[in-house]
Amino acid sequence: FDYNFSKGRCKAHATIESTNKRVAEYESAIEDESISNLIEDLDAVFSKYIRTKHAVNEMVQCFTCPVILPIAEIQNGHFIHRTDLATRFLEDNCRPQCPKCNSIHNEDASIFASKLEQQNKGITQQLLELSRTVCKPTRDELKSLLIEYRFKLKLLKTNHLQQ
Repeated sequence: FDYNFSKGRCKAHATIESTNKRVAEYESAIEDESISNLIEDLDAVFSKYIRTKHAVNEMVQCFTCPVILPIAEIQNGHFIHRTDLATRFLEDNCRPQCPKCNSIHNEDASIFASKLEQQNKGITQQLLELSRTVCKPTRDELKSLLIEYRFKLKLLKTNHLQQ
């Protein structure tokens, strides 16, 4: 008999426990990776949706300056930065911006805020309050958002082609 192999267990039980622990660690690593992949995919689809939503004949005007660029060259600007998952995928938080304004916005969001307020009074305060909440989306929530914005993007593209 093989007693006291590891922590008072026999060799078979120690091996089983060790294997189960490694499997659990591997599965949690895959789960984390798939959530980050879902967020990355959702970022791409959501950004394209925001840019397409504000496009006229495949051209989009920057939200904070008069520059007009093609959809592929404009960026999705966020009032509350993307690091905040509670507001990252909210349409009220996002507008198309030229690369220059989007990089300046990271230091000074006042122009973006004033333009948002002109469109919708009180929205900046709502977004700031929402950004203070802790949000950790599940895989299912991210998948449903991905499906929703893929569908919305498809509808927008269909409508643009019909016009």
